[in-house]
Amino acid sequence: MSVSRGLRGLRDLTDKVYYQFIYFIKTKSIMSVHYQVSSKKLHTKVGEKEFFFARAISQGVTTLDQLQKNVARISAISEGDVRSVLYTLTTLISDELAAGRSVELGDLGRMRTGLRSMSAEKKEDFRAQNIKRINVIFRPGKLITARLSSTNVERVAKCAEGGACAVELEPNKKKKEENNPKKKPGVVEVSGL
Repeated sequence: MSVSRGLRGLRDLTDKVYYQFIYFIKTKSIMSVHYQVSSKKLHTKVGEKEFFFARAISQGVTTLDQLQKNVARISAISEGDVRSVLYTLTTLISDELAAGRSVELGDLGRMRTGLRSMSAEKKEDFRAQNIKRINVIFRPGKLITARLSSTNVERVAKCAEGGACAVELEPNKKKKEENNPKKKPGVVEVSGL
């Protein structure tokens, strides 16, 4: 059976099951994290030295409206109900964090507050005015951690002004990488595209 005939057959299923299938295919087969190599000069014992690091490149922003539409498409919950739950959850999480409590979100993760402050030379000299910012620290849960550990990465060239990035072609080293026992599973350098 051809792929196109198989997809036409899927359209005979209910819309919910079809969208669940499409969402699964999109998230499982074509997703990867794009990165660029950036340099940074660091001071070492022998002087200043240039080091190179990977920097993740965003491939766009998914808004709350887009998330609510996707949830409504792949579940039995209406878009209005999803919107109501998401906005209520946002309000409740911000209230809990403002009260100084951590928020446990199951497999999604945990949120807590953190502080940025100026230092003081003595403990008794530290004042509330030394605190410059209250921020939110998010620790991903098992579901996100597992998903990201199996996500592929692709090196990209410099991004253009609209955020469009071209995948950088690298020499094909696939055979050497396959025999490398130190290579982490789930991290794949895409090459020779």
